Amino acid sequence: MFRFQFRLNLSSKVLVLGVVLLTILLPFNASATYEEGLTAYVKQDYAAAFDVWSAASLERDEQALFALGVMHMRGVGIEQDHKKGTDLYLRSATLGFASAQFNLGLAYYAGRGVEQNYSRAGFWWLKAANQNHVVAQYNLASLLWSGQGPDQDQSRAMHWFREAKKNGSRDASNFLLTLFAPMYKELNKEHLSLAREESDRSIPLIDEFGMYKLGLQAVDRKEYQQAYGYWHPLAADGHVDSQYQIAQLLENGQGVEQSFEKALDWYRRAAQKGQGDAQYRLGLYYISESAEKNEALGFYWIQSAADNDSLPAKEYIDANR
Repeated sequence: MFRFQFRLNLSSKVLVLGVVLLTILLPFNASATYEEGLTAYVKQDYAAAFDVWSAASLERDEQALFALGVMHMRGVGIEQDHKKGTDLYLRSATLGFASAQFNLGLAYYAGRGVEQNYSRAGFWWLKAANQNHVVAQYNLASLLWSGQGPDQDQSRAMHWFREAKKNGSRDASNFLLTLFAPMYKELNKEHLSLAREESDRSIPLIDEFGMYKLGLQAVDRKEYQQAYGYWHPLAADGHVDSQYQIAQLLENGQGVEQSFEKALDWYRRAAQKGQGDAQYRLGLYYISESAEKNEALGFYWIQSAADNDSLPAKEYIDANR
């Protein structure tokens, strides 16, 4: 496996794109013709490998097309020709071969054989990332985080950094560790202990804490769609403060299509788990906004919010004694 790395300036955002330049791997379901060509390639009988793969490529063999692309890109056994290499990658990538999709994305990123185009690089890396190509996941996340090519979307980038980390990317793990390092200082010993415990949580506590704070920072910048992107996976994982924040965005139509019905669902989820702000908002709804008003239920939720130290709920109760 041949590798090189692009290092982007980390003074603002440290990003390391771990990039596989050219890869020939034996896929689990390799065709006989591909395997035959690979055997010749490993023995450095490049002429034989080229002949076998050329014959297979006529049958639209995606692996053979990819391997020929590698040979042309590297100039192994034949004259180096980046244009032919990327054309072969495109044919293989169009057939759905993840390695070709990744290498084609790299060609667009570097402007090798094609005109440099970061958006096209992101397009092909997304194709490969959706097939669990771990380096494509990391590279796509880096593009989205830095805003190269595609519009900057750091909440989507976070998704792909986490996917790459889950699939074993050391670069993604290091990036997230660096990003969330300051968060550790804000967690008390009890939280740190919880963060180290084995659990069935989809999102580790330190990631949860960090992503929630990133959402708050996005709201401060009025980047509500970004905030929604950070909070939604947390809310789905059961993080009650994120559930309340999602409900607020939905109620106000900030960064997402306005829907009080959906907001109410998130308020209920958070309230049932003891989130005081959600309990207070739910209480007000039942008292004065619901088509079927239920003051008893409304006061129940407001009292629950007061018991959870909600200041507005306490003030409401004092004013309505």
